[in-house]
Amino acid sequence: MPTLVRMEPLTMTRSAHRRFLALACAPLLAVGLAAGVAPTATEASAATCTVRTADVQVAGRTPVIRTSGADGSSTRPHSRLVGDGCRLIRQNGADVAKRDPVDLSAQPITVNGMGPLRIGMSREAAEQAIGARIPDGPGGPECRDLGVEGGPQNLSLRFSNGDDRLVAIFVLSSTPASLATASGVHVGSTREEVLATYDGEVTSSQDNSGSEELVFAPRLAKFHGRVITFQMNDDGTVASFLAGEPRFTDPLPCGSD
Repeated sequence: MPTLVRMEPLTMTRSAHRRFLALACAPLLAVGLAAGVAPTATEASAATCTVRTADVQVAGRTPVIRTSGADGSSTRPHSRLVGDGCRLIRQNGADVAKRDPVDLSAQPITVNGMGPLRIGMSREAAEQAIGARIPDGPGGPECRDLGVEGGPQNLSLRFSNGDDRLVAIFVLSSTPASLATASGVHVGSTREEVLATYDGEVTSSQDNSGSEELVFAPRLAKFHGRVITFQMNDDGTVASFLAGEPRFTDPLPCGSD
């Protein structure tokens, strides 16, 4: 008669059990994300899954894992999936991308913007475009003149209240000559230089204090009716200037009477 051998039930240490669940729940989470279904507590718990991070491309409802190599420079829209105890969050690739701040002192100013800054963009989009914060601040009933964190000094970005759009770029007095229009006009340029540069598209007027203002208003449709207003000193040189939407190109700071 054969000898009966008693089989002990298989046991698993706590650490091995957790490793097993971690390996088991990872594909379930991937399938759930692809199907647009969030994992439930019965599928996995925060205590049983490891942290997983992957860059994915979004193709319909199926995430495609991005890999380095030949297709590493793909420009297809992608998101970042970050696993933290089986709780995955989705982050826009543009939000997590890091870039060096743009040197605005070297960017020419036009009626449509300044380097990557475009008139009409939101403050959030402007911060992403230049790689620097534009802290909020006080202003008037319609707009706020805000500085860029890290400079340059005496450059203000004018944002409208309510919709927080970039409506004008304000170059104040005592700025370096590098802060100039695309045609080279800057604080300190002469009246004659302004008129010669924008021949036939400049009008002259006086503000409430009697100071002269020269307004360059290009006629081509691509400029969307935007202007550059030059406020002049008594000696006939440019004191400051603003480029952008006509409604917001008053040389006085927002909040001034």
